[in-house]
Amino acid sequence: MARCRLPLVCVLAVLFGFVALIAEPQRPQDQFVSVNGVRLQYLDWGGDGRALVFLAGLGDDVHRFDALAPKFIDEYRAVGFTRRGQGLSEKPSSGYDLPTLTNDIRGFMDAERIDRATLIGHSMAGPEMTRFAAEYPERLTALVYLDAAYDFQRAYEVGIKTGLSKPNPDPSLEAISRAARVRPDYQRVRVPALAFFSLWDRPYILPDMNEQTRTTSELVYRTLDASGYKREQVDLFKREVEGSRVVEWHDTNHVFFSDPKHVDDTPRIIREFLSSIARR
Repeated sequence: MARCRLPLVCVLAVLFGFVALIAEPQRPQDQFVSVNGVRLQYLDWGGDGRALVFLAGLGDDVHRFDALAPKFIDEYRAVGFTRRGQGLSEKPSSGYDLPTLTNDIRGFMDAERIDRATLIGHSMAGPEMTRFAAEYPERLTALVYLDAAYDFQRAYEVGIKTGLSKPNPDPSLEAISRAARVRPDYQRVRVPALAFFSLWDRPYILPDMNEQTRTTSELVYRTLDASGYKREQVDLFKREVEGSRVVEWHDTNHVFFSDPKHVDDTPRIIREFLSSIARR
């Protein structure tokens, strides 16, 4: 989900939750790299071990991971980039289809001389990660989905019925959103995969939410949780991704890894998962 500013233009902010209010971590310096002819914003948090590549959600930028990524640099190299069309990355007139966005991940890894990596993606990075696993399995160590393992086509269809799904006024973001509306082909994922899901047992309401935000949160709950959509997605992932691991949070939002309740649990679980792979 995007780091939202008024007016709200982030589709995933509407579909999947609201950002916990926490202090902004120190921001590392933005860098830029040319990938497939497009200038992309990226960050290198440091480390010189096995590579972790962080991928932002719709409308967001790679600074979303400024608090999470540095927690791995004692053992891993942590880098990430902002996809074309958002953040400080270039916004070309085309190239927002899923094959091109997926190829940008490969191009970024090539530019950074990364042979193999674990992809850690948030939200709408999920479809790109799943396709990458199918197209470039030799370039992958593992996948970590941060509330990203969803069938976004199904989510859109469910949202249309309730009035939740709306076009994004930003043309680039709308094109990216459209590209993500695919059925995930999980059966082609042949690497270890960990998926976090944020599930609501009731509408996610915070004391300082205004009336409009409360109403939206209630609509999100009815559309995606009470309807069974999210439970369906958890079961689909468990069933179709061989040897997968699933973690469910029921007390947080879409950006759970920035929620004070889970800022320690999330990296600990990811590290345990990656360590278990290394021991195989």
